[in-house]
Amino acid sequence: MGTRLRRLLLAISTTTNWLAALMVWLGLSKSCIALFRNGQAFRFDKTTWEDYLARIYLFHHFPEAKLSGDTITFKYKEKELTFNCGRYGFGTVLEIFGGEPYREFFASTVIKGKTVLDVGAAFGDTAITFLLAGAKHVYAVEAFPGYYRLAQENIKTNGFADSCDVLLSAMGGKSGVLKIDKNLEDMFGVGIHKVEIGDEVPIVTLADMVEQHNIQDGILKLDVEGYEYEILLNTPKEIIRCFSDLVIEYHYGFEKLRKYLEDAGFSVVHTKPHLVYMPQLEGEIAKHMTVGNIYASLRK
Repeated sequence: MGTRLRRLLLAISTTTNWLAALMVWLGLSKSCIALFRNGQAFRFDKTTWEDYLARIYLFHHFPEAKLSGDTITFKYKEKELTFNCGRYGFGTVLEIFGGEPYREFFASTVIKGKTVLDVGAAFGDTAITFLLAGAKHVYAVEAFPGYYRLAQENIKTNGFADSCDVLLSAMGGKSGVLKIDKNLEDMFGVGIHKVEIGDEVPIVTLADMVEQHNIQDGILKLDVEGYEYEILLNTPKEIIRCFSDLVIEYHYGFEKLRKYLEDAGFSVVHTKPHLVYMPQLEGEIAKHMTVGNIYASLRK
């Protein structure tokens, strides 16, 4: 099914006045108040058409979801969840709770009773999915102050403060200190360029985390916008083997990571890469990411 046809069908299924919404996309109307079948409404014009599309996908996956300012509330696995997404929008919530990558990982991986190291925790969404899947404890590592504060709030709001530690740290190939301008809270690499002023955030390694928290037979989730190569390829293989299963978002090809993990004793599969254009990043390679997921399981 083509993307445009799928969007049209989603608009019809989620929006009572979908034809009026379509008129905006066609340029026949300047703006529209979309009236969704769950009672929500959203005013948009051609410049905010993507925000309307995000809502039809959201209400397709979660028909009872409610949006109020920066906060989203929806039901997942019989539990009502509330997330303050700040100025970043609910896109990652939709990706994590409604998308295929993590659904596939959870379907093929034993989560119950495991310790999870969630690196690139954003505002706590993946940490909560692991806990709802039965994880014993999650260590959620986030480098950017804005996301860190939101993660702390969301973990507490949803009742998981006792089973999740949110850590303000960057992860790298070696330990150190990183200065991050607290006003640059974008997770897509903008805030991690070298700055003269900013908050000092510790850089930790996988080995640091494994040793500090005594992780054995754990689960590693790594979503660090391109820094997965520096982190993994500088981690001793015996440290990586402290995790039974890994889910990694890759950004510039899977080949090097796959070989390193296979050499470390893992069975590795990956999703097909897709092109993502990130104009805010520096350099032509960074602007044209090829993104996908790696799933790795330690061979017995």
